[in-house]
Amino acid sequence: MENISISEGGQGELAAYIFMPESDCRYVLIICHGFRGAKENSGRIFTFAEKLIKLGLGVLAFDFSGSGASDGDFADISLSSQARDLRRVIDYVQSNYNRQVILLGRSFGGSTVLAAVGDNEKVAGYIFWSTPVKLHETFTGIVEEFARLKADEELEIKDEAGSYWLKPSFIADFAHHDMNNYLQKLASRPALVIHGAVDEVVDPANALYIYENTQHTELHIISGADHRFTEHIKEREDLTLNWLQRIFL
Repeated sequence: MENISISEGGQGELAAYIFMPESDCRYVLIICHGFRGAKENSGRIFTFAEKLIKLGLGVLAFDFSGSGASDGDFADISLSSQARDLRRVIDYVQSNYNRQVILLGRSFGGSTVLAAVGDNEKVAGYIFWSTPVKLHETFTGIVEEFARLKADEELEIKDEAGSYWLKPSFIADFAHHDMNNYLQKLASRPALVIHGAVDEVVDPANALYIYENTQHTELHIISGADHRFTEHIKEREDLTLNWLQRIFL
């Protein structure tokens, strides 16, 4: 594992881990964390990356601007800014490793995957864990004072990780993103969707929507699993590893 900073293509550095197998690899899996998340995924990135390396995949996990160890202020995040970050990371992999990428997005990180790549030929496939495409509905449930954001008020919000600020621009930015159009641009590339049946944050209907509006998508709704797959992490990872092996290796 190497701890790196990505400075190319934008303002501020993006903190990242990169894991590369000893032998040559055809693909690098880029992992995008969710809203209020970080590249470590509560420490699980290290064991998951080890499993991916054994399959012969490179792995890059990074922090979006304003999150984790990356530069920036969380209050300035938007779907557009995260999409720019992801495009920078894809370009970094191309410049330094010249490999096709597979993108894995957790929750809002999956929304970012859709917004960032379109029909980018550098991307071989997509993985969506607990991903929202109905953004207004999802964030209305997450942020109780959602209406105040829509009324152009900045909000200080408290959660289990502490407090953070959101600006009205976060919500306003959704208007610049047509999720239906993004889904159509997945074209013929393979995708995997995994969602918890009792996800309390992102309605499982989002997963079904992705599945119904794409061409080559495999869908798994895991019985009893919540948004974080608290008791089902191994099942989620095993489904992902199996799909990667069948489709790409």
